[in-house]
Amino acid sequence: MAVLATKENDLVAVIEAYNDVTEKLKHSHEVLGKEVYRLREALHEKNKELARHERLAALGQMAAGLAHEIRNPLGGIGLYSSLLEKDLADRPKQQRIAKSIGEGVCNLDKLVTDILSFARGAEPNRQLHRLAQALDSVSVQAAPQLRAKEVSLEIDPALYDVKVYADVSQLERAIMNLVFNAVDAVDRDGHVWIRGGASQEKASHTCIVIEDDGPGIEPSLLNRVFDPFFTTKDTGTGLGLAIVHRIIESNGGSIAARARSEGGASFHIALPVSCDDTQRLGLEE
Repeated sequence: MAVLATKENDLVAVIEAYNDVTEKLKHSHEVLGKEVYRLREALHEKNKELARHERLAALGQMAAGLAHEIRNPLGGIGLYSSLLEKDLADRPKQQRIAKSIGEGVCNLDKLVTDILSFARGAEPNRQLHRLAQALDSVSVQAAPQLRAKEVSLEIDPALYDVKVYADVSQLERAIMNLVFNAVDAVDRDGHVWIRGGASQEKASHTCIVIEDDGPGIEPSLLNRVFDPFFTTKDTGTGLGLAIVHRIIESNGGSIAARARSEGGASFHIALPVSCDDTQRLGLEE
């Protein structure tokens, strides 16, 4: 009986060990399955990002070629409309028409400038900067538009001492574009905020958030707002956010558009806080 009991105990031990191994294998299989799914999703996103970059590069080259071809005759039209406006000084009605032509040429020239700015994608001169310089400049440049619409701009005081490794002039332009867009979006007496915080995705990055209490962005459009020439406005080139996206990416960062929980739009910029972080992430030129 003792021998039989020992064999039964051994059999139980074998079965328990088998069950234990089976559970571990099952758990490992589940973990591997989740990891494979995560890697597939990451690869899918990277492929989408690569395809987008290829489309933008091709579009940028084509746009640059067209912009150069347009700018040459545009300069002539602008010159002649200016001369015509002077010659019509004694005929106010006709002079206004000539002036309108000149203003139209100026608007087209701004569009060409935006196209070239987007197409060229100038290499940034990245250095370690406090955000104070960019934020002060944004406050000054935005003041007239803010006063005209009686919109308030609130900047988180803590942001002024935050340092980022970026081209400060390019970063200033990116923030400026986002603030102007926000002011355009809100109603009179609206609010725009520039806030800071740690990046949720990368500990080596800091976050700059530009928000407003306007109508917000349709969820279905959040992934399209950075596409060149895409706009929901009646006027505009649709290049403002595309240029912002290019600036932030060329400075080793990322930007995402989100819906603000209290209503309105929210743009989250993540930028490296030091040169070392940029090198470690493989983002150095």
